[in-house]
Amino acid sequence: MAQPQPLGAVLSELVDRYGYRERFDAARAVEAWPTLVGEAIAGVTEQVWMRHGTLYVKVRSAPWRHQLQFQRQQWRERMNAHLGREVVDEVIFR
Repeated sequence: MAQPQPLGAVLSELVDRYGYRERFDAARAVEAWPTLVGEAIAGVTEQVWMRHGTLYVKVRSAPWRHQLQFQRQQWRERMNAHLGREVVDEVIFR
């Protein structure tokens, strides 16, 4: 007879087994963006999406985009720390 396992462990195993980990992680990253960056920066971003390890952020103004571009490595590190593993390879501000 199999030993009982925590539900979170079972769900994580299923996500990995059926190949949904990348999609799941991408959704978590996009959802975390506004919380992670705060109200001011979230207010100047129009759209956030992720594809193949790259987090894309569409910014409403060129000055903000320029400023955020300088900090993209820090944003990548903060996002990965927030998610608890290496999910974001690069952040691109458009």
